[in-house]
Amino acid sequence: MKHRAWSLGPTVGQSRHSLFSKYSTTKSSSEATNPRWLPALRARIGRCIQFGLRTQQVQQAGKILEELNHDWREFIAGSQGFLTDRNHRGLYRQEVVWGEMPMKWPDRVSVYHKLRELPSESTDSFILDVIIVSELHRRVAARCVEDIVVYDYRNAKKVPLRPFMVKSFQDTFRLQEQAKHEYSAKMARLMDQVRELEKDSWDRPDAKEDVGNSGQAV
Repeated sequence: MKHRAWSLGPTVGQSRHSLFSKYSTTKSSSEATNPRWLPALRARIGRCIQFGLRTQQVQQAGKILEELNHDWREFIAGSQGFLTDRNHRGLYRQEVVWGEMPMKWPDRVSVYHKLRELPSESTDSFILDVIIVSELHRRVAARCVEDIVVYDYRNAKKVPLRPFMVKSFQDTFRLQEQAKHEYSAKMARLMDQVRELEKDSWDRPDAKEDVGNSGQAV
């Protein structure tokens, strides 16, 4: 387990308060999507295309694939409440040195954190769940936990979060919940659309595979 102390800037530094963090690679208790969700959905679309789709269905499949390709980080991380925008992400497409972290070169990683619970005025410690995402494989490569303690070094004791911190963390937590609901709903919508493609192609009662005319189902 690794330990880190975080400086909170001049305002907090004057009173010698800091956040003391215990970092662990043990799995968090946060909900997790199937790590193979993205490639599995793409494979299902591919099977439909390979079987044979009508022109309109091919266009629909293309739109789904385009959305998956554009928002894959949000589907993987955002649906779990991790904020992926530049103001909240920890690392973005960081190049991996050979054997660094759980990854191997050539790859890049993006790292996202989220508050496990909604902080309050009495909060003097909190948990951050962390995911390390492989840019190459487009899936979560590792999950970590950071145990944060707010500490007053002058008086040698734990102290509650300051009011401006509480407000900032509460705002962040609300954004996490919004992201979770938004991208979980989008995932469900895409899965329903893919299921409709399946029922209109290889999984319909009278289905026969198209072996001669690409883009036209029999």
